[in-house]
Amino acid sequence: MPVLKQKRFTNGIYPAEMKHETDHLPIQQFPFAPVMIVPLLQHIGKAAIPVVKEGQDVLRGQIIASADGFMSSPIHAPATGTIKNIGLVPDIRGMVPGIYLKTYPASTQEVIEGTPCHIDTATPDEIIDAIQKAGIVGLGGAAFPTHVKLKIPHDKFVDTLIINGAECEPYLTTDHRVMLEQTEDIFLGIRYLLKATGAKRAIIGVENNKPDAIAELRKTIPADIPVSVVALKVKYPQGAEKILINALLGREVPSG
Repeated sequence: MPVLKQKRFTNGIYPAEMKHETDHLPIQQFPFAPVMIVPLLQHIGKAAIPVVKEGQDVLRGQIIASADGFMSSPIHAPATGTIKNIGLVPDIRGMVPGIYLKTYPASTQEVIEGTPCHIDTATPDEIIDAIQKAGIVGLGGAAFPTHVKLKIPHDKFVDTLIINGAECEPYLTTDHRVMLEQTEDIFLGIRYLLKATGAKRAIIGVENNKPDAIAELRKTIPADIPVSVVALKVKYPQGAEKILINALLGREVPSG
């Protein structure tokens, strides 16, 4: 592999990466559990409101709880099955509102329910609305609803969309495998985000301990969208958004 030119930020630490055990293993889907516990508070904001009844049959992807306001996200059935119980369920925060779903043993992994949002005809607001209806939230721990992040204030603008492929944490290789196996989906998502935010360009930042992912992304960049892939020096906490902005753009996000 050729030596990659690297972007970096000052300071940081170099923990043992420990990624070799899984970075070569393809993504797999687990079989569905006989009963799934579905918390209705899987995001910052108000808990979703159940729209199903006990004993009701539901399809994978069907909305089973609707968003309670703008700072909330709907919850979808993770599998086809029957609503067993609606009440309190165990969660990392204690007991929260939730649904017990008894899954059908022969149900497929295909998402049966859902309304497509067509990139060619959808307006930015329609894309943001579709993202909320899809229940997309951040996976960093805070579970901040993605549609809220994308709603740019009227007196502000976005010039650059940054796609965070750093994955600087030890052991984690999920993003690595997604960049290798689901490259087309990544660029489709970038198309939606560029249109939703009005950004003029996108940068995918990837730490250089994933040279195969960097090569695959660069090889498959569509010619009609302004995207570049930038190699980053391996360092923790590169994946923190303000650190990544500094490494890629040399900009410091003001305090507060």
